[in-house]
Amino acid sequence: MHKINRIHDLRRLRTTLATVAFLIGSLLVFLAAKRWSMLQGTGALAMVGALATVYVGLLNYWLSRDKVMQELFTAFNSRYDKLNDDLLAISKGQPLAPGVDPERVVVDYLNLCAEEYFWYMRGRIDADIWKAWQKGMNTWLQVPAIRAIARKEAHNKDSYYGLFQVIEVA
Repeated sequence: MHKINRIHDLRRLRTTLATVAFLIGSLLVFLAAKRWSMLQGTGALAMVGALATVYVGLLNYWLSRDKVMQELFTAFNSRYDKLNDDLLAISKGQPLAPGVDPERVVVDYLNLCAEEYFWYMRGRIDADIWKAWQKGMNTWLQVPAIRAIARKEAHNKDSYYGLFQVIEVA
């Protein structure tokens, strides 16, 4: 919980610092306008407008990054939810529904994990989320039936965006 609060505080701090920088920058422009003729009149307003554009642009950028992360998080969790019952059945040695291939389930799970890793490496998934997912991956890989399929798939390293370098398949 402490790390989650730290992330939230970091995002709040980032926004607060941008707001303070914008306000200080605007104040400096108006103070400089008294001494620098180029900034008198509409020049100062144009400069503050430019600062406002950068400020709003930063806020929108951060918001869009958070939105992308939330969308990825939701999509990945939804896909995992669809695989979870089959993974549990495999881990308990129970039969799967007719027509469901255990190897296909594990490969689908590994593909999901590889996509999560791909987006983590591109900075779209927070480190704390990735660490939680990675811990879950390593837990599933303790299941002998799942680990056996993962070991076989580990030979296709290029197909998994480097995932097998950061999870325990040995």
